[in-house]
Amino acid sequence: MQTIRWADLMWRLVLRDLYKRLKYPEYRSSTTNIKMSRFDLYIKAGKDGKCVGDCPFSQRVNLFTHFKCPESTCCIKTVNVLEKTPEFLQLNPEGKVPVLVDKETDKVITDSKDINVYINNLFPQPDMKIDYDGPAVAATNGIFGKMAALLKNSDASAIPALREELTAELQKFEDYLKKRENKTKFLIDDKMMEIDCQLLPKLHHLQVAGKYFQKYEIPQEYSNVWNYIKNGESTVEWKDTVCKNEDIISGWSRHNIVKV
Repeated sequence: MQTIRWADLMWRLVLRDLYKRLKYPEYRSSTTNIKMSRFDLYIKAGKDGKCVGDCPFSQRVNLFTHFKCPESTCCIKTVNVLEKTPEFLQLNPEGKVPVLVDKETDKVITDSKDINVYINNLFPQPDMKIDYDGPAVAATNGIFGKMAALLKNSDASAIPALREELTAELQKFEDYLKKRENKTKFLIDDKMMEIDCQLLPKLHHLQVAGKYFQKYEIPQEYSNVWNYIKNGESTVEWKDTVCKNEDIISGWSRHNIVKV
């Protein structure tokens, strides 16, 4: 009799765990990583609740940990940001992603830059120049803000000026790539660095959302910018972390964007 009761209890626990994994995407992860991983990295889920979503800050961290963390030490957990679980909100009451949980130290980090700094301190190699503050920063740090201003704009009369401002930022980037002394594949090296983990996801949003909502495309004559993007998209790490185009469109649609 005791054996039957114990088996029944175990079966209920299995069913409860299965229910949580089906209902809450952030509980989904590969069974090979559950026991071995030191870190849980919570990132935005796609529309299907399973694959990676459109958050460029989540992809920034996801890319970085792909280069930095030893194999099987980081478990990716996707979060449905429209239906956040109480368990996730306990980790980050603001409900934002990404979130990193270090299960060895019980430390919870809730900002993409802070997460990368934390990982870099634990795993200094390979050196991804996380403290870089050179001219590539000034050449690229205005692109995403101008893109967001264009996409979120609801005043039709302001569109031409906003497009010009975005193009000016891309021209600055093109000029930097063209005139720099070291013709590396990425911004400051032939390998992807932390600054590339920041920029490439944002440029991808510009390619997809800019074209879909505003019919804006990166000028074809900016050949250095296009080569930079192609170099990033050709890496295994990019292919492992990039979301579907439809998720980018869906994500920006939540801002009540007017499509031209």
